[in-house]
Amino acid sequence: MDNLKDQVSIIYDEFRTTELSKEYYSQRISRTRKKLRNIDIYLALFAAGSGVAGFGLWNYSIFGVQIGQIAFGFLAGIALMLGLAKPYLRLEDDLERLSSIQGTYASIAHILKDIVNNIKSSKALEDSDKKVYSALRQIRGGLEAKEDKPPDSKLVDKTQDIVNNRYPPEEFWWPDK
Repeated sequence: MDNLKDQVSIIYDEFRTTELSKEYYSQRISRTRKKLRNIDIYLALFAAGSGVAGFGLWNYSIFGVQIGQIAFGFLAGIALMLGLAKPYLRLEDDLERLSSIQGTYASIAHILKDIVNNIKSSKALEDSDKKVYSALRQIRGGLEAKEDKPPDSKLVDKTQDIVNNRYPPEEFWWPDK
């Protein structure tokens, strides 16, 4: 990285990539929370529904078929399957992993934004900013093992649009050389 323009370009790219990762994992957290909430709602409804079906409709029949017994069996079976499957889905573990990754990216992005603002205001790349950037790259490299493999390509496209609108390259300071 001898050329100032190349150095600044690499830092800007890293900043935008980190912002993309921060936004990506924020969206993944929202999706995972929604899945967990939906499963909990279904479990609550089916468990309550099976009780209602068991008591309220137990003796009700249509064309000689007792609806209460069928509804009770069906709703209890769904609740049982969801209750058994929930721990194996490991959504809580996934939520914890995603939160850790997103939090780290948020911290890195915040510090990189300070570096980008320093470059913009001083119209130079200070040695202290280079050192901080180098340290941040090491931290970021440690996240690779925890990241989604492969990432959700549709979500990446969506978050790229968000980052491109939030931080267009033309708003950065570029050296003349």
